[in-house]
Amino acid sequence: MRKIIVIFLLSFLIINVGAKEQNPKYKIIANSDKQEDIDEIYKIKNQLLLDYKEWIKSIDDKEQALYDHQIDYNAVYKNGIYLIKIGKAEGKELNGTLKVNFCESTEDIEQKSLIWDFLF
Repeated sequence: MRKIIVIFLLSFLIINVGAKEQNPKYKIIANSDKQEDIDEIYKIKNQLLLDYKEWIKSIDDKEQALYDHQIDYNAVYKNGIYLIKIGKAEGKELNGTLKVNFCESTEDIEQKSLIWDFLF
């Protein structure tokens, strides 16, 4: 019985769990590569970030909010990506993450295991 408990406790030291919140992403495709179209996608991006902040206030399901607001931007929300195509969508692409607080660090926290570090 002691062997099982010791193995169980050692497995907790070896196993590390990476919990990471999955934020939805956006992708905006411009009509062409002209400067006016590029300026337009940046305006749409700024407005989308402001709207997203309003949409998810006091809501637990962020994906449902994006599904409900597809008509606002003539967009499609599929596989975690809010896709906005402007015109023929043959121009520059703008990608990013939809999140409310941009002051959070975007760097991943390095996961460490005590036993793994000790052995290697």
